[in-house]
Amino acid sequence: MEKDNKKIEDLVNKLMAADSLEQAPTGFTDNVMSKIEALSNTKTTVYKPLIPKYILWLVGTGFIAIVSYILFKQPTGSSTLSERFNLPEVSLNPFEGLSFEFSNTLMYAVVLFAIMLSIQIPILKQYFNNRLSY
Repeated sequence: MEKDNKKIEDLVNKLMAADSLEQAPTGFTDNVMSKIEALSNTKTTVYKPLIPKYILWLVGTGFIAIVSYILFKQPTGSSTLSERFNLPEVSLNPFEGLSFEFSNTLMYAVVLFAIMLSIQIPILKQYFNNRLSY
């Protein structure tokens, strides 16, 4: 195996010694740069947004006007916003009538899952970092 490598290396050395360096023709760099400049001067595509800026400004101004009208309008006898616009009272407590009772087995499973997950994440992170470094 080493003899084959030695023969191949000797052959490559002989070929490299017999071959001479090629010289670029005169003005090669100028020719290449002129072609690059010609390509860079071609027409570029100008992208226009789907919604023009003046439409966005109109929508934003309208939104600000509506919000400021609602906030700064003088109340007509009603004191709260829901009374002013005749809105129903809304309760935001979705868990009001629910009660949860977990079994001991479920609690042990959740704790064990959390422990195993906290061990596995650093191991996987190290594995993928080592795999990407090659």
